[in-house]
Amino acid sequence: MAMYLLHRLAAEELPVAVAGGADIDALRVLSMAGHVKAAIPKPMRTLDGYAQPPAMVNEITSLGRTMLKRFPMR
Repeated sequence: MAMYLLHRLAAEELPVAVAGGADIDALRVLSMAGHVKAAIPKPMRTLDGYAQPPAMVNEITSLGRTMLKRFPMR
């Protein structure tokens, strides 16, 4: 899932906002691995549970670009 998101981000003009629980989780993985630089806000408590505000991806790092070349989408 994270590599699919990395390929989607590479096709976009950065910075780009990412929303949705699964995409935010994949973005956290990419950020911790050093593939992207992103601002990911903490979930906010609501009356129904939690809501995740959108994250902002500012950059794909050189390591992230290397991963894109090493693992192309087919």
